[in-house]
Amino acid sequence: MENEIFNYLAKYSDEIRSRLIRVLMVLGSFFLIFVVFRIEYITVFGKRFLFIYPDPYANIGSQVLYLLKVHILPPGTSLLIIKPVDGVMADFYTCLALAVILSMPVIVYELSKFIDPALKANEKELLRSIIIPASVLFFMGAFVGIYFIAPILFRIFSAFDVGVGASVTVSISSFVSFIFLYIIAFGLSFELPVFMVGLSKFGIVSSGTWVKNWRYAVVGSLIYGMIFSPGVTGFTMVIIALPMIVLYFLGIHFAKKAEKTDQSDKLDSANQ
Repeated sequence: MENEIFNYLAKYSDEIRSRLIRVLMVLGSFFLIFVVFRIEYITVFGKRFLFIYPDPYANIGSQVLYLLKVHILPPGTSLLIIKPVDGVMADFYTCLALAVILSMPVIVYELSKFIDPALKANEKELLRSIIIPASVLFFMGAFVGIYFIAPILFRIFSAFDVGVGASVTVSISSFVSFIFLYIIAFGLSFELPVFMVGLSKFGIVSSGTWVKNWRYAVVGSLIYGMIFSPGVTGFTMVIIALPMIVLYFLGIHFAKKAEKTDQSDKLDSANQ
């Protein structure tokens, strides 16, 4: 098995390298822009325009991080620098995350073009049909997690901190780690319907199987919420698990529709 993998990689090493270089060039370009430049308004003839200019100390990454702090953290909460490099690393991680997000279309495109020759016609059609919904759902999940859920959680945490007489402070490294964790957790959880529909369209898992095993899905969602829950508290675990449970039942609905569509297509082709 190891020899087969090695031979496969050796055979396509040039293509892998060229596609990886293209991805890294785009990713690196975005990263440098976010690290080096800052966004500001300029006024020309009484009208305001967005403009970027070099400012590595207050760059785009730090601007985005500041906006997230204002939106997510309750008023009066202070971000702390525990180690001298915490601010630098938080800024760089934010710039890298932004670069990955904006480079995602290129990453998906290069990956799909690499695996395209190995797929059958129906598999290629399925892949093309799910790329856009999967991308949209991932960004929707990340948006819901950061914009709606994260501020609620921090308000609850802050209320408990005040209740025990503690000052409300958050280390900047913990804050950035929390944001990235929520982006990944909610983004991936929103991919569940696409995953279910794909398996049903391939005939690997029927919609009836999804219906039969809904209890396991609920338990699995709670376990997923426990893994990605900050502090592993029951409340935050349920907050993460609930959208997954709703999405699971939506996946069942769309899997049933996909099966009906496939059956009607087969009947039409047989009649012809």
